[in-house]
Amino acid sequence: MKMKAAFLVGREKFEVREVDVPRCGPGEVLVRVKACAVCGTDLRIFRGEKRIDVPITGHEISGIVEEMGEGVDGLSVGDKVVIKTVIGCGECDACRRGEENRCRRKYKAMGYQYNGGFAQFILVPREAVRQGCVIKVPENVSFEEATIVEPFSCVINGWYPFRKREPGFTTAVLGAGIIGMLHVEYAKLKGSKVILINRTSPRLILAKKIGSSADEFIDASQYDPVKKVKELTGGLGADVVICAASSKDIQREAIEMAAVDADISFFAGLPKDDSNVLLDSNIIHYNELHIHGANASNRSQYLEALDLIASGKVNVKKFITHKFPLEKLAEAMRCLEDRSMNAIKIIVDPWM
Repeated sequence: MKMKAAFLVGREKFEVREVDVPRCGPGEVLVRVKACAVCGTDLRIFRGEKRIDVPITGHEISGIVEEMGEGVDGLSVGDKVVIKTVIGCGECDACRRGEENRCRRKYKAMGYQYNGGFAQFILVPREAVRQGCVIKVPENVSFEEATIVEPFSCVINGWYPFRKREPGFTTAVLGAGIIGMLHVEYAKLKGSKVILINRTSPRLILAKKIGSSADEFIDASQYDPVKKVKELTGGLGADVVICAASSKDIQREAIEMAAVDADISFFAGLPKDDSNVLLDSNIIHYNELHIHGANASNRSQYLEALDLIASGKVNVKKFITHKFPLEKLAEAMRCLEDRSMNAIKIIVDPWM
């Protein structure tokens, strides 16, 4: 049996090939991919800025269980599923707590160390199946919506350190991409007033157009975001600040716009060869600020994201703006990069 798969064969070059469908061994699950979304990390891989160990990328994956190997429990052929990206060692204290994204031995991931979802079929390895990486999806959630479970689960993980904040606080989100927009939605669920900030106006216009839940929008090309946040909060600053874009300036501004005892998430990473930032540590010291990192997500956060989508508490349909066939994967990458295309979430359907 043959399938189509997009192989990354060079910098900014995919080649769609017809190859054998992977054989399903003991403990493994073969999934027919119905949708795989494109994210910013995929774009960095495409550009050659991030190295991976496999030729088939893509990690925001939904599909149908096609075949199961001997010893697989809790799943059936025909189940609608989403595939969790992160696969921990399964043995360290973090993995035993169900926090595979904090694996002490460095986790592996679908689309990075194992072939990903830009193909018609994907084989989920035994260790991933054992950790519950194949998650059933309710029938009322479309395959396209299910791909957003992965980035939304990462957002939920980013909120973990300050999840107990009481309603009535103020959140500033810096960056109006899909991640920033999902942070806005989650903050509103937590009872927060939300200020969405972006360096240019088109993304903010788009956010308003699709119905973003933000209360205030700040165009950083027109206003000093620190002064504007202080103005909107009566001089106090924001209680939670999310850095949802890869920028040293944003990380500096986050500290300056934070209220006393605020939580700050350095959610978006910086390039590995340029990640040193000059920060005023006295602001952190005297204002008792709490700076947190965020990396990937775990199964419980997938389940929470899936429940919020399935229940209708968070409408993710509004973020899905474009759809491409596998043969136009490179075009999909360029669409995400070209801001004039107004792409938020791009879906690749390998069966189109």
